[in-house]
Amino acid sequence: MGLSNGVNIPEWLKKTGEDFCPSCAIGGGKGFIEKNIEAIASFIKDVLEPDGFADKNGLLQQIDPRARLLGVLLFMVAATLLKNALSIVLLLSLVVFIALASRVNIMVLLKRVLPALIFTLILILPTVFNFVTPGTSVVTIYKGETFYLYISKQGLEGMAVFLLRVLAMVSLLTLFLLTTGYPNVFRALQSFPIPKIFVIALSMTFRYVMVLIKIAEDSHFAKKARTIKPVTLKQSRDWLASRIWLIMERSMERAEDVYLAMTARGFDGDVKTMTVFEMKGIDYAWMGVSIFIFLLSAQL
Repeated sequence: MGLSNGVNIPEWLKKTGEDFCPSCAIGGGKGFIEKNIEAIASFIKDVLEPDGFADKNGLLQQIDPRARLLGVLLFMVAATLLKNALSIVLLLSLVVFIALASRVNIMVLLKRVLPALIFTLILILPTVFNFVTPGTSVVTIYKGETFYLYISKQGLEGMAVFLLRVLAMVSLLTLFLLTTGYPNVFRALQSFPIPKIFVIALSMTFRYVMVLIKIAEDSHFAKKARTIKPVTLKQSRDWLASRIWLIMERSMERAEDVYLAMTARGFDGDVKTMTVFEMKGIDYAWMGVSIFIFLLSAQL
């Protein structure tokens, strides 16, 4: 112990430098919990935050959200009906043109589409092998007397078409979400034959998921600020599990409180926004083009 101004200061408190902090992990001082919380929060924020494209004066932004949603749905159905890669590539070219006309950054669009594309690739990768899709051999992996494993041409073609179809559908949906504020998305959904309870539940989920993430981050940072002795990985996981249960309890309590508050203020189940929905000529033109593409895809 040392003495400073009559106060005993522990020796370990006098040490400085990165080597002193025993609770810091190798990855820039971030441990198991912090890395996972930051990764989850970053992913959800990237998905939920529209990056300001909805406020730009682009093609899709000028279209009524109801017509915009209907057109995007027709385009997505058209993508499922197309059977060859060339036609899907042409549809993707149209999607890129719409994105550029809507002043949406292509790299931002690609960043949001890429995870779904990679996940789909992992799921359908076995279809390229002959035990799932037999056909003409392209790459021989193993050839024995009783077993023959190769990558078939038909499997590769099928995988390519499926990936292009997923890319087109996810790009269309992402483009709609980027150019439409979430309040307008839920209000537009009310124009379709969807039960109100589902629209309201989805709306509240999007509205409060960020609040719950903020609670998780604050809870972790509060614990980290009060931690001196390093904890084991098992203790970190146990604490994380307890925080997950706490957030579930908080979410249920908040849902009940919010519902009672909304009911007390006269909420009748309708999502209302400051935007005035009014169909114009450009809206009918957009719907006409969407219907034409849909009918054309059905014939190809």
